[in-house]
Amino acid sequence: MSSALNASYFEFVTSKKGFFRYAELTFKTIKLLYDEKADVVFVQNPSIVLAFVVVALRRTFGYLSVVDEHNAGLFPLEGRSIFLKYIARWIVATSDIVIVTNKPLSDVCLEWGGDPIIVPDPLPTFDLKKHNKIKDEKFRLLFICSWAEDEPFYELLDAASMLDSDKYEIRITGKPPIGIEYKCPRSVALLGFVSDEDFISELFDSDAVIVLTKRDNCLNCGAYEAVSAGKPGILSNTLTLREYFSKGFLFTDNSPEDIRRSIEVLSADFDSHSKNIDSLKGLLGEVEAAALDKLKAAVYSKYQSDVN
Repeated sequence: MSSALNASYFEFVTSKKGFFRYAELTFKTIKLLYDEKADVVFVQNPSIVLAFVVVALRRTFGYLSVVDEHNAGLFPLEGRSIFLKYIARWIVATSDIVIVTNKPLSDVCLEWGGDPIIVPDPLPTFDLKKHNKIKDEKFRLLFICSWAEDEPFYELLDAASMLDSDKYEIRITGKPPIGIEYKCPRSVALLGFVSDEDFISELFDSDAVIVLTKRDNCLNCGAYEAVSAGKPGILSNTLTLREYFSKGFLFTDNSPEDIRRSIEVLSADFDSHSKNIDSLKGLLGEVEAAALDKLKAAVYSKYQSDVN
């Protein structure tokens, strides 16, 4: 999104943990705000600490704050922490503009007193010339997973146990919980945490993707990546996902039986779904361009209003 908006992109990382991590990164963030003297500052939530700092200092440094709110930013720890819930609502209500990916989340922000604008994530760009699908007799699926609470990974493993391991292979990204390898059937390969380069290779070496969530109003990053790479796949059966990723995907109720069924149906009608993904890519490109134009206009209007 920073490239699409012609905005400078900054990312701070540290090996420190706990308090020292947040202390170091907060210091670096404040120094950057002081040095850059920007008119508009975009920030992603999560991190809720980063978003809080940027929004809290917007008047001190005189910039317009725009918070890109992901589901985990709006509902930290799945809503279990009263304190973080209060901070999340304060960020939405106090920031000048809030970016969300769909109308249900926009309605939540309006209810909290925020000024939301709907901007689906821009499709990532890949160099297609550098990637060719490896030849494999098995139907290979990449389960894009972070092993988070909202992902039905146990159901996926149960579904994999019902598949013929001579015909199907499911490769799973992300650092899994300890002991999960003992629950994996022969058709599953655990990749662990992979670098960006290795992830892209895995994506292009796969026939299709699986991205699952238990959240109702979540547009999965993995689905955008699948579309950009021209890979059909399987998503969870929510209204938000069905409406946006309307072609080239099958939708499952997240039960092991239905996940297995979806995998078999996708494999049997693979060519048709692949063509539909290519069609969807063009359609989402148009949606993305219109949304970014709307965001630019909103930021400019708000900035001009503040200046005057």
